[in-house]
Amino acid sequence: MHQLISVDQALATILQGTAALAARDLPLEEVPGRWLLQPVVARESHPYFAASAMDGYALGSLERVARLVGGVAAGEVAGFVLKPGEGCRIFTGAPVPEGTVAVVPQEETEVQDGQLTCTAELEAGQHVRPAGEHFTAGDALLKPPRQLTAADVGVAALLGYPSLKCVPQARVALVATGDELVELDQPLGPAQVRNSNIYTMQAQVVACGAQAVRLPIAPDRPEALRAVLEQALSEADAIITCGGASVGERDYVQSVLREMGADLHLWKVAMRPGKPLGFGILRGKPVVALPGNPVSCYVTFELFVRPLLDKLQGGPGRGLRSVEVKLAEEIRKKQGLRFFMRCRVNEDGARLTGSQASHLFRSVAESDGLLELPEEIKSLPKGAVARLRVWPWVDGGELRG
Repeated sequence: MHQLISVDQALATILQGTAALAARDLPLEEVPGRWLLQPVVARESHPYFAASAMDGYALGSLERVARLVGGVAAGEVAGFVLKPGEGCRIFTGAPVPEGTVAVVPQEETEVQDGQLTCTAELEAGQHVRPAGEHFTAGDALLKPPRQLTAADVGVAALLGYPSLKCVPQARVALVATGDELVELDQPLGPAQVRNSNIYTMQAQVVACGAQAVRLPIAPDRPEALRAVLEQALSEADAIITCGGASVGERDYVQSVLREMGADLHLWKVAMRPGKPLGFGILRGKPVVALPGNPVSCYVTFELFVRPLLDKLQGGPGRGLRSVEVKLAEEIRKKQGLRFFMRCRVNEDGARLTGSQASHLFRSVAESDGLLELPEEIKSLPKGAVARLRVWPWVDGGELRG
């Protein structure tokens, strides 16, 4: 029998039991959102050569009148050296000829009969991009660990890296259990419910930067569940089950995992919703067993699976961000369990979405996040400050409480 453990212990156990996938070289088009595991070092200085920052004229001296001797376009190399009193046509990004002391924009010049006249004051080095201005050879521009952005991809491409060593996307198998479940395209029969949780989990997995593998419904028969779990092991890096995680006569997830050789680290957490939560390692792969009630499934995924997937994909195990909010109403709860209650936040503070029953999933979509209420308290008065776990889709600027 597994002991009821705290939310913090459960998360620590899950993260300690999860190791990052092996890194490999990924092409640049696959690296956004991946965790970088190699320094990205400049192989040459940038700009590699001194270049013009303007369409205009390169000058061999700061004299305001110069004789034009040629031109240089982007991608060309000047075949001449500018001498004092000489100038040449030049375009943005083109290498400046040897001897250049400044570039004058074309709108600050007049040209007649091969002679250039500058109509504004000149300053040495103006509008010339020095070689190495951006960075120099040997500079490490991206350092691990780092979750790569589109801008980072641009830096890597600028440096000539066609691929980067990263932790790849995790493949996550999703298994929903229960004889009462029916697929979305099938009519509801007596006592049946739609298999909605698996689609919700699929969206959550994708939001965590991983790939979801949606498997068939596992009926409430041990051999059927075992077959689906075997398929999950063959296709994924981690397994998330939904339903059948409690201790009822037809809740087979725990017993089947044990029979398959899983090392179960926890089963039941002192929280509401989401008390029947399990975690273990099956043939080297993490397995999380989530409860079947829609709200419980969603909440436990965000609190435990999100950080697991972050760590599995090379991150530190990040979960939902937290902010402090003022309560707009008194809130009561049962002592001894940590409660996570859906709420909305406005200028008056945080207010519950209504009934907190774990089958009322609509309230998740209508909430800003979860009020986290510690085990030891029985109530908090209006005006008290509480911790809010914010849903990923909520902008911090929207929380005005």
